[in-house]
Amino acid sequence: MLKAARHKEIIALLQTGGVVEVSTLADKFQTSPITIRRDLIELHERGLVERTHGGAVSGEVIAEGWARYESISYAERERENVREKKAIAELAAQLVSDGDCILVNAGTTSRNFAEALRGHHNLHVVTNGLTVAVELARSQNASVYFLPGTIDFKKMASVCRPGPGMFDDITVRAAFLGVNGISPTGGISMLSQEEAAMNRAFIDAAQSVTVLVDSSKFHSQGVFRIAKLDRVTRIFTDSAIGDESRRAIEALGVELLIASPDDGST
Repeated sequence: MLKAARHKEIIALLQTGGVVEVSTLADKFQTSPITIRRDLIELHERGLVERTHGGAVSGEVIAEGWARYESISYAERERENVREKKAIAELAAQLVSDGDCILVNAGTTSRNFAEALRGHHNLHVVTNGLTVAVELARSQNASVYFLPGTIDFKKMASVCRPGPGMFDDITVRAAFLGVNGISPTGGISMLSQEEAAMNRAFIDAAQSVTVLVDSSKFHSQGVFRIAKLDRVTRIFTDSAIGDESRRAIEALGVELLIASPDDGST
């Protein structure tokens, strides 16, 4: 296939799926990964894609994600998909036992999860989320360990790029993570390098990883990958998830639990 035709197909794939993998494209076009990487570099230089580790995402998807993120406040994000976030949080809270040691990252869904944990006792929670810490403090039933970093009030989080060994002393049974974007092929992602790096450290510190995302996150894409879904134990989302995404996740062997905003059932 001629390069121009290959580029056209790559753009078409990005517009429909939002993310592509080098290995997948190499198989599809029957060419080498090196050739695909050169294609993506060229498309990136033309402003048509944003390169990621092992692939690329649509430049339009990233631009829209950033523009939207920068245009609304944390409080406004809290008011989006409220019923879905609460249902996800309440269902996920059933995984936590009294006396548990867990990690919860920053975010609006994570804040709802912290609220859903109020009935639990003697929890030990590691977090970088300001609103998560405040919510747990209201219950007076949890010991909260707040991670160091620069406070980002748009994220209501402490953010840093972990240095070698920074989180080596942290070990938790489970990490509960909210993310900016998720897809079966692209994995879980964030919009900044620092957030992605910090969440990778969270995954390394945990025995299991649970992702909490409302279904809108399957139509979003952060440019910086945290991890592929093979690092994820389970995903909680709501019933508006598309059938294609549902089948793809289940095919990967990742446990998928669906929360209903109406009755909290799976």
